[in-house]
Amino acid sequence: MEAAKQRLPQLLSEISTTALTADPLMLYSSLHVLDAMRRSSLAGSVVFGSDALLEFYGGLVTAMPMEQVLQRLGADVHPQVLFDMDRLLREYARAENLAHQAKVLSEGAMDQQTSVLHMLQLEQRFDRMQGYPAQLRPIFEEITTPLADQSRAVLGFALHQALDAADAYQVLRATRMDEAMDAFEEASAAFPPSTDREHRVYVAAVLAAGVAKFGAAPVEDDLPGVLAERLGAPREEMVRLVAALTTPLGSQPELGDLGDTNTLRRRPVIGLDGTRGLWARPGDFIHEALDWAADACHDHPDLLKRFDRRRQDLCQEHARRTLATVFGDAYVHAGATYPAPGNPDIDVLVAMPGAVLTVEAKGGRFTDPARRAAPDRVNKKTREFVDKALTQNARTITYLDGGGRDLRDRNRRRLVLPDHIPPAVSVIVTLDRVDPFATHLPDGGKRGTVPQDGTWLVTLADLVMVADILRHPAEFYAYARTHAAITQAGGPRVFVEADALAAWLEHRIQPVPPPPGELIFLDTGNQAVNSYYTHTATPDSPSPVRPTSGVLPEVLHALDLVQQDRPQDWHDVAIAALEVKPGDWRPVRKALQSPGPGAGTRRDRKRARRAADGIALSPRLTVYVRDSTQETAPPPALGPTTLLLSTP
Repeated sequence: MEAAKQRLPQLLSEISTTALTADPLMLYSSLHVLDAMRRSSLAGSVVFGSDALLEFYGGLVTAMPMEQVLQRLGADVHPQVLFDMDRLLREYARAENLAHQAKVLSEGAMDQQTSVLHMLQLEQRFDRMQGYPAQLRPIFEEITTPLADQSRAVLGFALHQALDAADAYQVLRATRMDEAMDAFEEASAAFPPSTDREHRVYVAAVLAAGVAKFGAAPVEDDLPGVLAERLGAPREEMVRLVAALTTPLGSQPELGDLGDTNTLRRRPVIGLDGTRGLWARPGDFIHEALDWAADACHDHPDLLKRFDRRRQDLCQEHARRTLATVFGDAYVHAGATYPAPGNPDIDVLVAMPGAVLTVEAKGGRFTDPARRAAPDRVNKKTREFVDKALTQNARTITYLDGGGRDLRDRNRRRLVLPDHIPPAVSVIVTLDRVDPFATHLPDGGKRGTVPQDGTWLVTLADLVMVADILRHPAEFYAYARTHAAITQAGGPRVFVEADALAAWLEHRIQPVPPPPGELIFLDTGNQAVNSYYTHTATPDSPSPVRPTSGVLPEVLHALDLVQQDRPQDWHDVAIAALEVKPGDWRPVRKALQSPGPGAGTRRDRKRARRAADGIALSPRLTVYVRDSTQETAPPPALGPTTLLLSTP
């Protein structure tokens, strides 16, 4: 590991030297095409960090003197240089990762604060995904669109136009790449089939290099003009917008480490001279769009203040709307207050018979120094995002557990709460993704009492994703409750929300307290969720189906009837039902599919009798499957461990 650290300067030198034997800019653009081809065919875990590496290489190009880069513009180079640079970047990534692992081992990582710093350092180097575009896009638009007039008056363009521009240019990029792919696929058909492996590899490399060269984004002589034409916007606005999106050549001479703040991360257009610019991967801008908007407002205090206010308001309101899609508007309340010192309010309260969630929404920004793991800044953000929210939720839960029911809405009207409410699940929703906080809930030294049953800290985009997958109240509530308990237990450690969701959908993960001195990690495996949100549908490749909990629709309907007819039992029955693994519903599924009374084989009739007498799926849940036409049969005794299903 020490050898890897010592090798980093040499690798950086080789990267710079190799870049200058070619055209550094077009090499950067071609590498993005090569990476896009990989990302379209390989699992996300295989190509993790590749986008961060290309961003780093682009940053190194902007660290070079402008004249040096412009002298090589348009240089004709051998395709092998593309693969040499790709290899060097991957070697640099391995060395950087080993050096970071050595740092972790030398400093130790058993205490929360140190683990958080190490995770932030790793994310700064390799992780660029803020969520899925399906969730990120409406969040960005709802924050920036109401600020259109103010931002246009101050900046000369509207903030929301940046994503419009990225989308428009991505269409051009996709068209160019598709044309290159089609041309080279047609050319490859002219090659006779070969049984020689070396020859097949050579042909594949030639074709990949060709697509990467001819499918790459060009240096646009007038990028603002291109965008103005595509968007139907005034060219002057696009000139100012592109300037705000641009990292000029020669502007980052101090950049020299993967962990450094790289302006290209948020300002993804490499600026040459005049209006010339290169935007290699506009489709990825969505992941940094909010941070870019904050940067664009930075020198204008009034606009930045309004932007930050929109972030907080949207975080709370979007969380409320999201939860209302699952639990219903009648059970979801925003801004409720209750009598206690300081007249505390609850950002979002879900209160339905058998399920309560108390939610604190934190729309603050996680700054660059914090992302670089500066200890004092991380501590400050811990107090803001974690400590304060935990204290607020704990105070609300204590009030409700003590029988407090005098809650008022924003209009001072009294809220009518259900008679049967269990202890609330504590949830913190952050607008910015800070996975290390979600994993550890670190202590910033400013918290009071904390919720005894744990807390689920989730980014807003992931909350929307979970609600999109888990659309029934029982599903969502059981998952939130489990995730909070996992955080409280300290295991398994969850690094990515999609991993936790996928593991719960497939295996019903449960809290596992680690033995002293040991760590238990959740394996990565969110391919079904990832495919659902990232797949591009084509005639030959339709969209994958939405991942589900595997709970039978008849069971979810029966839970609705429990809430309607015996709400005092809903909590226990719902939790027990959602702990059953998908495959363990098989006997219930078979019973539901059995023929009617007197029909079918002797085996079918025997199965139906057993199902009518109860199928014990766990010590906490017995499911009775009765034929709806047998009205004379005595009903089973129903309680907090029983569920009744009726066949058609």
